[in-house]
Amino acid sequence: MNDRQAPDRHTVQAGIASLEGYLLWQGEIDRARAEAEACVEALDWPTADQREELVDLLTHRQLDLSRMVITRIAERSLQLRREYQQRYDYLKRRLMACSLALVVGLAAVHCLLLAR
Repeated sequence: MNDRQAPDRHTVQAGIASLEGYLLWQGEIDRARAEAEACVEALDWPTADQREELVDLLTHRQLDLSRMVITRIAERSLQLRREYQQRYDYLKRRLMACSLALVVGLAAVHCLLLAR
């Protein structure tokens, strides 16, 4: 009999997200390298070694820029998520207070009508 436990849902989702992130970043590396190669291809002066060095340099530069943009987007999305969560929590509390006030008001009216 197998003593291993199946991973929980959170672990599976985290693993899938990690794999997705890895695959997306590999695609970004491929895209950056293809763009660098296209830029260097337009130049007629570099030697083969210089071409490879330029491709590597441009690829790394593009990946650094991509990393900065992705980081900025991730930070902004977390900020927006916090803001929306705060707004949601505020609206939920307000709805609960209004609902409670309505129930209390209806109960008071009901008691007044029964007291007649």
